[in-house]
Amino acid sequence: MRVVIIGGGFAGLMAADRIARSGQQPVVLEARNRVGGRVWSQELIPGDARTVVERGGEFVLDGYDIMRSVLQDLGLALDDTGMSYYSRQPRGGAAVTISDVADCAGLVEAAAATAAPATSLADLIAQDLPGLATENPAAIEAYLSRVTATHGVDADVLAAAALADVTASYDSRPTWRVAGGNQLLAIGLANRLGDAVRLNTPVRVIEHSADGVRMLTDIGEVTADAAIVTVPMAILRTLRFDPPLPARYQAAFQRAGLAHNAKLHLPLTAPTDPSAVLSVPDRFWTWTATDASGQVQPVLHAFGGTATALAALGVSAGPQAWAARVAALRPELALDLTGALLTTWNDDPWAGESYSARTVSVEPGDDELTAQPAGRLHFAGEHTAGDWAGLMEGALRSGLRAADEVLALTA
Repeated sequence: MRVVIIGGGFAGLMAADRIARSGQQPVVLEARNRVGGRVWSQELIPGDARTVVERGGEFVLDGYDIMRSVLQDLGLALDDTGMSYYSRQPRGGAAVTISDVADCAGLVEAAAATAAPATSLADLIAQDLPGLATENPAAIEAYLSRVTATHGVDADVLAAAALADVTASYDSRPTWRVAGGNQLLAIGLANRLGDAVRLNTPVRVIEHSADGVRMLTDIGEVTADAAIVTVPMAILRTLRFDPPLPARYQAAFQRAGLAHNAKLHLPLTAPTDPSAVLSVPDRFWTWTATDASGQVQPVLHAFGGTATALAALGVSAGPQAWAARVAALRPELALDLTGALLTTWNDDPWAGESYSARTVSVEPGDDELTAQPAGRLHFAGEHTAGDWAGLMEGALRSGLRAADEVLALTA
């Protein structure tokens, strides 16, 4: 069986690898000039391997079992970051402790567990926990800052159901990254696939029938027995299918939430310790992390979220305003503001979003529908990964699931 996979990110490459190792014939069509999709590793200072930064997906967290297995298979290692993704010191607002924020999170997430599907985080707090904001306003503000930045949407549209995802923890637990860069996983899979991976090949139209599929690209057409579509949701909404997908798919695609996030990296000019600090009013957090040497990388990393917050940080005009806010937040660090590197994903032509977000517009059953095959078309990508949506692990899991769906057709 010949299977065409649209997209050379984690989901597409994982699917293609599974199909190839099962004796079938995958073809991966990737629009970019590199593999990895929204996982993109780069040296902040060219030629300095200690300054490799993640411009997209970064942290390897608890439960990343598939990712760990693939890394081991490829001979890649993990570096302990020396800090914790889960525990961030709040700054910039009224005095509040990490413990206060954790206590607040526990109350909100307990209430969210029984909330109606269309309940927003803002409504949950106003209706179910009206005393929380008056009892400890600093804690609730820090909590809101963290979760809205993480999910990339404001509290009035973020579904309360999203609060129980796999990243929802406030304990100081270990956090890892791939030694040398997370993109090495994608590169390793692509190298194993060889000529089956075709770069600079954007798919414009997907023709499908009971007999097979045909992809129309900028450099010709590709035919196959089945297809796995792994492009981000923002791109999937605009991709042309002939004939069009059933209306229920199109409606679910339009209801899906799109997160708005950006990353900023700044060189450090003096040694420091591992750290994780949240800017409460500005909806971003910063961290310094160790690498394989056991020393802190000479880089300060920052991640911000929601369209509102990113507009206030002026990211559309470049990194300068955000870099100044970082310097004000972290006066203890020696930063080179001239070396700032800004990455945005919502304006990227092959992404259109940082990742998926569970918003109040999503209806029950949408998760299952967006992952459901339509004839000879199968779907993968972090947006189809259910509880693992938005994460590298979710992308890998979705690729395996879609590949197994296709392989079942040959049984």
